[in-house]
Amino acid sequence: MRETPSEPFRYLRPPADENSELTGFIRLRAALETPELRNRAVQRYARKAVDPQRPELTQQLADSAARSLGLFAGLEQVQGKQVSGLQALADFLESNVPEAERARAGEMFVRILNGALFELDAVAREQAGAKPMPPEQVQGFMTQAVLALSDAPFYPAPMTFLLKDFKQVQASVFQVARAPGQSIVYLGCALLILGIFAMLYVRDRRLWVWLSPQGGGAQASMALSSNRKTMDVDREFDQLTARLLGRLEKAP
Repeated sequence: MRETPSEPFRYLRPPADENSELTGFIRLRAALETPELRNRAVQRYARKAVDPQRPELTQQLADSAARSLGLFAGLEQVQGKQVSGLQALADFLESNVPEAERARAGEMFVRILNGALFELDAVAREQAGAKPMPPEQVQGFMTQAVLALSDAPFYPAPMTFLLKDFKQVQASVFQVARAPGQSIVYLGCALLILGIFAMLYVRDRRLWVWLSPQGGGAQASMALSSNRKTMDVDREFDQLTARLLGRLEKAP
């Protein structure tokens, strides 16, 4: 999508579930916006991730997971701004964690976020009565789901389209044309070609003779022009001059 024609397009790439549908992603996004499902996913993640011999850490990890999911869902303001997705986690770390410890803290937050989202997807599937996703597809789906959920706020369109089926239709097109003036066109083309050759090989010459009275007789002036300057033009002019002026002198 784009808001104005001068802007580049922005793309949202939600992952397809095991049935090649958007149902899994839409269900996960709806669960992220449901407080009850988020709380259940956080508690389940904390119980699975903490060593049973150290139960005192369960609540601490649950609080960290709840904070990660809350920031990711855009439920908290960071630096006075309402942000969500991975950008919210980055802004939170920048404003609350010293620079020297941000890299380690960022890895921990992302690991906790991925685990909490995985449990959130499992809780949402249980509530909807859906089967668990095959293990070989979980990692790819969750990786793309985290990125798509992070970019979803930048896609404010109220709907999305999913291609359900496709039927290829083939067709052949035949064209029949009738040209009554075809012979005239060919004749014109032939004459045009002859005209071009005539321009190249036929010389255009013009001869002027000017007679003016002089004394008891007349004076003759001659001029010759040609479209190409060649040695034959001068020789022909001399021959024409001698022949025409010679006849004029012999004339009574």
